[in-house]
Amino acid sequence: MTGQNIQANQNIEATLAWLTIFLSLIASLLWVTFGSLETAQAQVQPTSIVETVEQGYLAHRRGDYQKAIEIYTSIIRRRGLSIKERAVSYLLRGEAKRDMGQLEEAVYDFTRAINQWPNYPQAIFFRGQVLARLDKLNEAYADLTRAVELDPDRESYQTNLALLKKRMQSVGLVPQEKDYQLENMSAPDE
Repeated sequence: MTGQNIQANQNIEATLAWLTIFLSLIASLLWVTFGSLETAQAQVQPTSIVETVEQGYLAHRRGDYQKAIEIYTSIIRRRGLSIKERAVSYLLRGEAKRDMGQLEEAVYDFTRAINQWPNYPQAIFFRGQVLARLDKLNEAYADLTRAVELDPDRESYQTNLALLKKRMQSVGLVPQEKDYQLENMSAPDE
């Protein structure tokens, strides 16, 4: 071996030694932060949106609404989401909040979904349902009517609108075709 080759090999070995030390420090930091290397890897490795949505769905399904909200919030915070992906994430978080009993916050999230995707019938329908639970019947009527207009073949939309009309009539309200805009609602978090 020539002198230059020996020097190059020594430089490579020194660089590898420093790299090994650096990676050991990173692994130690992750260990301290997350408690185990497996947990650290799970926290650091990005997962696909589909996998993350599935985690949120499973948390929601088992009644861990707070965990579902945290998961959907992590999706919402991601960069590079399409408008529809962000709208669906707001809708899913709104469902978890609704099921947790946080009705006003659910309305905010459904509104955010609608702001992202104005003709999203499911978000409009869910917001209408929650508004009805909050006794905001005229606003609920506007949303349920709009959901039916966007997806007239969805039987559950038709049924809910008919039930809301009966409820409104029973309390002396006449359904009005006024278009309620709730998109300017502010919320405590994103």
